[in-house]
Amino acid sequence: MINEITEAILLAQNDPTQLSRVALLAQQISSLSNDEVAELVDRILDFSDELQSTEETQAHAAHDILRGPIKIDQLIQPVIYQLVQREVKLAAAEDPERHWDSKRFENVQSLYRITPHDSDLRNHLLRWLAVEGSDEAIQIWTDLICDDPPEHRLGIVLAFAPLMQPGFQPPEWMLSQLVNHATSHSQIAPAIFDLFNFYYRHEKVAAHPAEERINELTELLGQLAGQLGIIEEGNFPRGLDASQINQLVSDSVALIVALCDTFAQLKYEPAVGKLHQALGLRHRRVQTEAAAALARMGDDLGKQALIELANQPVARLRALAYADELGFKNEVSLELQGEIAMAESHLAIWLSEPAQMGLAPSNLEFLESREMYWPSYEHPVQCYLFTYSYGSGEQSHSNIGICGPLTHAFAADLRHLSHSDMYAAFAGWQTVHSEIYQVSLNRAQQTFPNDWRRLVGNLEAEDFDRTQLRTAASFFGELLLIADATQDGQTGTAIVDGQKTSWFSHGNENAPIDWQMAYSIWRGQQLLANFNESESA
Repeated sequence: MINEITEAILLAQNDPTQLSRVALLAQQISSLSNDEVAELVDRILDFSDELQSTEETQAHAAHDILRGPIKIDQLIQPVIYQLVQREVKLAAAEDPERHWDSKRFENVQSLYRITPHDSDLRNHLLRWLAVEGSDEAIQIWTDLICDDPPEHRLGIVLAFAPLMQPGFQPPEWMLSQLVNHATSHSQIAPAIFDLFNFYYRHEKVAAHPAEERINELTELLGQLAGQLGIIEEGNFPRGLDASQINQLVSDSVALIVALCDTFAQLKYEPAVGKLHQALGLRHRRVQTEAAAALARMGDDLGKQALIELANQPVARLRALAYADELGFKNEVSLELQGEIAMAESHLAIWLSEPAQMGLAPSNLEFLESREMYWPSYEHPVQCYLFTYSYGSGEQSHSNIGICGPLTHAFAADLRHLSHSDMYAAFAGWQTVHSEIYQVSLNRAQQTFPNDWRRLVGNLEAEDFDRTQLRTAASFFGELLLIADATQDGQTGTAIVDGQKTSWFSHGNENAPIDWQMAYSIWRGQQLLANFNESESA
């Protein structure tokens, strides 16, 4: 199996379709012995330098996005992920044979060093060390965090999570090294203070690890709040582009949130003025955390701010959680604690995530809700649709989002659809099933010749101005064809199955429903109609 995995990795550097095979083979790693794992890591490291040297050549040879350069981290990450999962299982079983020899440590460090700084693979490698958990592993983990930290922010939680488990007792040398050498890195500092706060909150340390620097941290909070205030006024740091400014804001917010928690736990009164300064910013997350810190310290202004923040969908869930923790949730309007208000808040938070819109919508309006059977749910679930908007006037952007069985929104504009088709779009997009899959046109024509001829004939019989087949699909054994089509001068998608041909208009040309989204709607229509047949009968 080791040969198969390494061969698949080598093939994948020029053939992206092999990546799925790498991931499939890697699932068998849990059955490897310790010696076989050591051999696999040796093999990966042996050819990593070779793979690294081919990246520049691949970049020049790439002709399209499907056959672009495959990075080292993409090639290796499925294997490392499964190696980490194996380690997690061994640790849970307290397997005495799971600890590593010195060569394994050297190899993992070498893999880490050759991995790009902004790759999530670095976080997986750090997690592997943390799960191993021996003094040597924790020392290496700490050294890497301090001297060469990962830069992939979203994945950093992976590196820290194993050290925030009930059974882990942090050694004093680790805490000292982190507070003195790791907190200067902007991408890692928030996670460091979160770690310290966790240890202090759960009484794993007698004194907060950052307490010796509390005065310095108070000044830092003021500096961060001042910097964000300047940016909020539209005065941006010179020499930084938009993406760098966004990263600066994101890092500053994350660190402010962690520091607010630190001051609240220590009830450090000299920080109250800086917390008030943070509370005066417009950023809702900063307002919420500063208000919570002040409320914990007995400051009535913090309490009143939390009650008011419950009116803001993006802050509502956290504000209510803090109000409940501090014993004044009954002072918040009951309407803001209802199911629709909670769903609205979930969607606002999802939209504000960096991977989505990156900021909270300027307006959210409840559209409708339905209780229905939903794919993969045993019992009926409540589904909520909302219209969300950003900006106003001609420059505004509006669309539809859902909360309930999932929280999601699409780039494609759904507003012209019926409510039923809106639900169908989300249900069809979310559902993954072994009997629902796409088929290439060539394969469909060769494997299902009779169905192919019949469906093509049915499509040609429709009153379309133009059609172009895109793909075929199998839906629980039934073949269907999906085509771009034009009807009465309007562009859209035609989907022909054994019973009829369905038409889906592109709608908004600036955010069209393409054939892939149309196919999601079609799938969702079939699934929801089948699951809710008894309800609608």
